[in-house]
Amino acid sequence: MVRKKGPVWEHFKIENNDDNSHPHVRCKYCSKDFKRAVPERMQTHLDKKCSEAPDLAKSQSRKQNITSRIDNFSEHLSEVKISLESLVSSNDIHYLGYRYQHGIEIEKNEIKAFKLYKQAAEKGHINSMYELGKCYQYGIGIGKNETEAFESYKEAAEKGHIDSIYELVECYQYGIGTEKNEIKACGLYEKVTESQNFFNNDFLGYSYYDNIE
Repeated sequence: MVRKKGPVWEHFKIENNDDNSHPHVRCKYCSKDFKRAVPERMQTHLDKKCSEAPDLAKSQSRKQNITSRIDNFSEHLSEVKISLESLVSSNDIHYLGYRYQHGIEIEKNEIKAFKLYKQAAEKGHINSMYELGKCYQYGIGIGKNETEAFESYKEAAEKGHIDSIYELVECYQYGIGTEKNEIKACGLYEKVTESQNFFNNDFLGYSYYDNIE
């Protein structure tokens, strides 16, 4: 019988696809990974070590209080204009957007998700800048706008957000929201692989076949 995964798992990305009950996972809010997932260690990371983790991802007692506040806020969001300053932090604004985007314990609403990501990004929340790029690129809660997508990825990439750097590589590689520039694409990719000490075989294959130097 497979044990049901607890709520801490929704804050981690599983890096492999096998049926191991303790898979390799990576925190969704920072680059920390655990080669062998242990829920207690994962929760401790969210509670004490991950500065980007929203308060909603933290221990249950604190989470219940904040969830109650945000749920009350959510009920009235469509009826009246409420200042987002009442939320605990930009992390919580971001996570409320994430809940709306994916319909987590709330009715799915991509338009609200986009607006919340935008509010959090304006407060300097890096993951929200990345999510804004996704929204603009794929038309999630807003009309498609590849130029805005490129600018959002670029802003987050300049702050060291790894996933945004990869998206920026693809923007330059394929001319998404900017002029195609294979030299910039390869330069960015080399920079991030050097800092992360790993390689993306798909992109390396592209580099060799298209003679990017």
